[in-house]
Amino acid sequence: MKLYYDLHIHSLLSPCADNDMTPHNIINMAKLKGLDVISVTDHNCTLNLESFLEVANLLDILFIPGVEIETEEEIHVLLYFKHKDVCIIREFQGIIEKHLPFIKLREDIYGNQYIVDTQDNVIGSYEKLLLQPLSLSLKQIYEISKFYNMVFVPAHINRQSFGVIGRLGFLPEELIDLTFLEVSKITEIEFAKFLPQNRNYVFLHSSDAHHLWEINEREFFIESDILYTIFFD
Repeated sequence: MKLYYDLHIHSLLSPCADNDMTPHNIINMAKLKGLDVISVTDHNCTLNLESFLEVANLLDILFIPGVEIETEEEIHVLLYFKHKDVCIIREFQGIIEKHLPFIKLREDIYGNQYIVDTQDNVIGSYEKLLLQPLSLSLKQIYEISKFYNMVFVPAHINRQSFGVIGRLGFLPEELIDLTFLEVSKITEIEFAKFLPQNRNYVFLHSSDAHHLWEINEREFFIESDILYTIFFD
């Protein structure tokens, strides 16, 4: 069975996203576009995921909670929480808090970082700037993700900025056995020559949407057996 997806969407918690990127708006837009499964992956923060989980359950769409982490090498990776375990999400947020430097958000420069409830009401604002690297290396983030049984996906690997190949020029050895790699619609690097030729990666084509209209159309799909085996085993 084919499941049409977008596994890289930012809510209004990410300072670069529109303020209309709320749970109801994002999920209703995804359903309008015919998507079966989505994930919200805000920059270095998970504080809107619980609201999204509740709304997704109410509106009947498959939701995978996630987060986009920036490593100390300025590489973006997508981490997905299996089993929708709120306790693990909260515990992981504690790790982020510990390793995110205290640079106070300047809303006049970067925009807002809003936390919302299940009715799309703003209930808070995240104080630290989220558009900065954690004091954790790519390898450390990978090891933490393994400890918490998370799905680790290097983000937009074909982009010069924040992509693992653009930053390092290669795919590190510890990442070679990954199942998924995310590819951006904006191709800046011919990435294939940097990957092992004997690996059959599944390439994800998500939107990295910061605006409602950027969310994927019903275009890219993943077979349900692959998705459930990897994300819900």
